[in-house]
Amino acid sequence: MSSFALSILLAVIACVIAGTIGGLTLARPQPMLGVAGVGEDPAASVNIATQGRAFGGMLVLAHGATALFLGYQPSVGAAMAFALAMAWLGASAGRAISLLTDPTRTPFNVGGLVFELLLGLTLALPFWNQGRMTFNGGVMV
Repeated sequence: MSSFALSILLAVIACVIAGTIGGLTLARPQPMLGVAGVGEDPAASVNIATQGRAFGGMLVLAHGATALFLGYQPSVGAAMAFALAMAWLGASAGRAISLLTDPTRTPFNVGGLVFELLLGLTLALPFWNQGRMTFNGGVMV
């Protein structure tokens, strides 16, 4: 297996993980957002479940389409995965700033920072990789 094919495989796995998180948030927004530390504010004019479902739907479709293109049109999929990688790395940067400014460092925030960094780096792999996929009789080698 070439290094480019391996980077695509890892990026597809990252898309599946992020899409699963989105699907869980779409299906059950309150428990998933509760895990993330986002609670319902009775004074808020926007229902947090509505925002959670919108965020979950975005995660599902963005990562699903990226995984689809990584499989069928790897050059386009690599660019799409890179855009998602920048979003995840931006989230990790925001979490790092929050960890530095907030005196209460919970294990969830540190774990979330590591998770977002790893997901962002994994999604960026196909874009950085200069290799080429080769096919032998329709099978990727």
